[in-house]
Amino acid sequence: MRERSAIAYFAGISAALIIIATIILRTYFRTVDQHNAMLISAGLAFAVQLGSYALLRPARGGRGNPGELLIRWAIGAVLRLFVLVLYAPIARIINLSVEAALVSLVTFFFLTMMAEPLLLEYDR
Repeated sequence: MRERSAIAYFAGISAALIIIATIILRTYFRTVDQHNAMLISAGLAFAVQLGSYALLRPARGGRGNPGELLIRWAIGAVLRLFVLVLYAPIARIINLSVEAALVSLVTFFFLTMMAEPLLLEYDR
């Protein structure tokens, strides 16, 4: 697959996973404030995941130096952790529902992160 189409495909899969997770999480988080926090988390997770996937693609199976994929994956994992740690106080400052914001962000990160290896292997 070409670079743009692979990232677009990942964006579509990520968007679908985030939408499905949002629908499921809305059965637990029911207030308007919680829904707004989940929407902000969804946008943030989507942007971070696209950047992380774009960082991973050049090193996929057999295309980079030995160990390069693991290093790039670790950078993406640290980026996600950094975003999560920074998002907690920012969510409180801007008066978001902190529980809904953090639970949804972690959920979105987890689901889309599980799709990364499948899609990297798919277009090999």
